[in-house]
Amino acid sequence: MRAASLLGITIAALGSPAAAPAPGADQFVIDLTYDSVMDMVRPEVHPDIHVHHNLHITVANGGAVEKRNRNTKQYFDKNAMAQVLESEGDDTTYASWHTAPDGTLVREENDPQSTRTMTVTLLPDNTCRLDIVDRLKPGFTEYEFLRISSHTMGFFSTYRVVSTTCRIRPAA
Repeated sequence: MRAASLLGITIAALGSPAAAPAPGADQFVIDLTYDSVMDMVRPEVHPDIHVHHNLHITVANGGAVEKRNRNTKQYFDKNAMAQVLESEGDDTTYASWHTAPDGTLVREENDPQSTRTMTVTLLPDNTCRLDIVDRLKPGFTEYEFLRISSHTMGFFSTYRVVSTTCRIRPAA
């Protein structure tokens, strides 16, 4: 149960030993994907923009390393970050991971005008589920995100996640 303890998750919180990665695993990877659709309203009008997001989280030795990328048509970008799980973070940090009391792994993202909460629930047989909730901050009516095409800020009247996948695998 070493991999599960790396997350700070106990078997009791998981509800089933089958939900934890294989015994003796020193590292494991959680592969997350999601597709989103948004309508840009400024500085240009572009309705129905489809974006594919990939996140690969390697969990080992009480920490998490995240590699992420996203693409839309011919545009692509990638980023990475490392974090000690359960560490005290700066409230202005763009994104951070922590283990919730119910045993889920939670990523909280702080965008300029909105927040995104990604929740990974570990399920039996080394499977998982990804849930994503986006919320506008009080006083805002648009989402503000970095545009993949120009790396400048864009404003979007709608943002919705249309599909998600989650997979757990041993680290290579």
